[in-house]
Amino acid sequence: MDKRVRSRYFHAMTVSSLAIVLLVSLNGMARQQPAIADSGSKLKQSISTRRRPRVKLTGWINETASTHWLIGDHELHIDPASPTISGVETGMYAVAIARTDDEGNLHAESISLQPPGPPLGYPVEFRGLIQEMDARYWVVDDRLVFITKSTSIQGQPEIGALAEVKGTCLFSEVVLARSIKVAVPGAHAEVEFEGVIESMSEDTWIVSGVTVTISPVTVIEGTPALGLTAEVQGVLEPDGSVLAQQIAIKDAIPSPEVDIEGLVESIEATHWVVAGMTVLVDAETFIDDSRAPAEVGMWAQVRALRRQDGSLLALRIRLSRPN
Repeated sequence: MDKRVRSRYFHAMTVSSLAIVLLVSLNGMARQQPAIADSGSKLKQSISTRRRPRVKLTGWINETASTHWLIGDHELHIDPASPTISGVETGMYAVAIARTDDEGNLHAESISLQPPGPPLGYPVEFRGLIQEMDARYWVVDDRLVFITKSTSIQGQPEIGALAEVKGTCLFSEVVLARSIKVAVPGAHAEVEFEGVIESMSEDTWIVSGVTVTISPVTVIEGTPALGLTAEVQGVLEPDGSVLAQQIAIKDAIPSPEVDIEGLVESIEATHWVVAGMTVLVDAETFIDDSRAPAEVGMWAQVRALRRQDGSLLALRIRLSRPN
């Protein structure tokens, strides 16, 4: 074969071989591309799982089942083989560390329980009007009173009735009730409570949501003003109002700022309820959630401004996890 023809032949074969190798390589890369993307997805998912923080969940156990508990309003999935679930009862106080899955469900990793018997705190006994009622708690004389299956309740509870509470103080203004004795509203029982003066007229005041009737024989000690604290002694009327016998004004000068500390009971767009007290929030309210998220059940330290109408506007809310 002629040298020039042979050279052209070998050149053509070399080019063809390179083309075939290149096509095979490209085809292999194309086939491997989804696998690379899938690997990256799995890696991203793995990193996301590792970065997902643990959740601390605290509250009263309202429901127990073989695979989950209801702690407050949160469902906690548990391992049926866990020794922790032995002897658990509704009404116990639980502190759980949980992880979240991809669907946002909570799975318990560790749980510590406080029995419904004598819990932490100290004994407390007081009387006041029932201001709010829920299946799990009441608000009595501006205190949050937890109700459990072991709480003994005598009488017919209703808003405005007088309640005599005996129990254990867990936190500031938070009580676990051991027994509650409710007076019949029409029995004209004597009542004594303390609250903020929210409105005033010649013969009627509103003190922490309770209507207080002022009569010519009512003895008033001190100079009343909106935003001041009044200690009221009187007689409970059938309509839930109080006929005042004596009122003592406790604050000589309205304090412009108030400090509140306790558990966060509810969070709304315009207000929060902390330790049984409603505090308003606006665009200027500074919420410090560096230690804990802004969630129900967290511990809050509130600095609030007492306004002219007696309402409280939160200036700062600092959140932390309950001990």
